[in-house]
Amino acid sequence: MNEFAIYEPHLEPHVTGASLRLDPACVEWANGLLIRSTNWLGDALMTLPAAYKLARLVPEPCGVFVLSPPGLVPMWEAADWVSHVIPLDGKRAGEAVSKRIWLLRPGVAAVFPNSFGAAADVWRQGIPLRLGRRGRWRGGLLTHRLPAWPRGHGDGKWHQLSYYLEFPAVFGDDSLDIACPPLRVPDAAERAAALGLEPGVSWLVMAPGAAYGPAKQWPARHFAEVAAWWTAERGRVAIVGTDRERAAGEVITERVPGSLNLAGKSGMADLMAVLAKAAAVLANDSGAMHLAAALGRPGVAAFGSTDPVATGPIGGKWILLRDPPDCAPCFQRTCSRQDHPYECLERIPPQLAIQALQQLLNDVP
Repeated sequence: MNEFAIYEPHLEPHVTGASLRLDPACVEWANGLLIRSTNWLGDALMTLPAAYKLARLVPEPCGVFVLSPPGLVPMWEAADWVSHVIPLDGKRAGEAVSKRIWLLRPGVAAVFPNSFGAAADVWRQGIPLRLGRRGRWRGGLLTHRLPAWPRGHGDGKWHQLSYYLEFPAVFGDDSLDIACPPLRVPDAAERAAALGLEPGVSWLVMAPGAAYGPAKQWPARHFAEVAAWWTAERGRVAIVGTDRERAAGEVITERVPGSLNLAGKSGMADLMAVLAKAAAVLANDSGAMHLAAALGRPGVAAFGSTDPVATGPIGGKWILLRDPPDCAPCFQRTCSRQDHPYECLERIPPQLAIQALQQLLNDVP
């Protein structure tokens, strides 16, 4: 049997050469810190350790507030160290959102996304200290600016969390680690049971999709082979995802009777509950992978066109499977090769995932 290494993100300090420094004791926090969340699930989860470090710098009794896209609100609400989560009005902060922020009176804001609109969301609130990155004509909307995010820089060298850790470094926390309490879902057992996950069963949760595109999606037939092994040897399988993954879920359930296809049938809060009750998770490089890791669950992930060094999971114990041809990582959504399309994914056999799960579950109580 193969021996697999447990993934550990490689972090580098000051990857953009940022030298901005503020004394947190001299910062006027007012009533607390506002964090403008990134817009995608996977990206937001990769910011959690940096956000947590910022939160620990905020003096009591000040609060930690998160301005979040509506779909990510349950994720941020599962972070015990966040005081309030404020949903955006769609893509932008409208009048009702501005009123809520004004009532909370944060003195400091950290803008994690690199878009002009995200900086504008915070600028409109009149928060005295607004920290973010330069670039995209947004510098004038910020009072304190880190260097622009260097597109493409760092692939294969360090984890993207390294860039977000420059935010707490501004206030003196230069620590390079992924310390962050796991997300907590208080009603996970009840929610999971309502969706059909019987208590007392060892559940393998499969996430066969990836919003990025097919170049991240391990074949559904491979998931089905792993599902057949799990069902015969350990317990039952649940498939999660959006409507786009419903067909992949049907491939698995048709080949492995007794599998539970929840793709397209649950929102973010239900997804978190299902993942929280998993004995293990099998996923692609996707938001579900990052979410399961942030919940502290162990898992195995197949990587195709993307780079695990830069975007691997942060949290529970994970084994990452990758057998890249010369063209990988290409970071493309779809494969352009005519001779052997999606070779990067096809080269990862189901038996390898089974062996990785066996090792992982021997290591994890």
